[in-house]
Amino acid sequence: MSENNIQEQIDQINRKLDLILESVEQQKRNREEFDDLVSDLSIVAKDAFHHTVVMLDKSQVDFDHSGIPMLLIKILQNIDTFYEMLEMIESAKDFMKDISPVLHQMGLDAVNKMNEFDQKGYFDIVRNLTQPDIIAALSRTSKALAETTMDDRLDNKSLFAILKQLNSPDVRKSLSYTLRLVQAMNPHHAGTK
Repeated sequence: MSENNIQEQIDQINRKLDLILESVEQQKRNREEFDDLVSDLSIVAKDAFHHTVVMLDKSQVDFDHSGIPMLLIKILQNIDTFYEMLEMIESAKDFMKDISPVLHQMGLDAVNKMNEFDQKGYFDIVRNLTQPDIIAALSRTSKALAETTMDDRLDNKSLFAILKQLNSPDVRKSLSYTLRLVQAMNPHHAGTK
């Protein structure tokens, strides 16, 4: 072999050794960083555990320490579920952020529509319907409508028989009241008597 070939091979071996040494050094740094992280986490975990024990003691809570490993195992087994739950919470938060202006506008529209109904007097009608005498009259009317049916024997009367019934003051009063009621409900004749 020539001296140049030997030198080339030595250079290649040196480059490979440099790469290996760099890789070993990087792994050493990674292991040291990991050891530092574990050390820091253990300090934090001990402090958190101590704080939790103090809080539980102040709250007079008995805690079975043997259940901690099982709890940690369950948490680790369900880490995907926790991740999905957090994503759902974030989605719900984003949804609420997006829907808030729409809900606000719907509320404003509802208030404006209620104001419009109030201006037109619709609520006065509703207030009138809740008065006890109106409720009683509506109850009597609905009861009479439910109980009274068309009967050929009773309702097939001659014109003379109907005119005879008009002589009764109660019938005349009821008929007059019904006519006034129909006129009051008709917007073209409102106010006429």
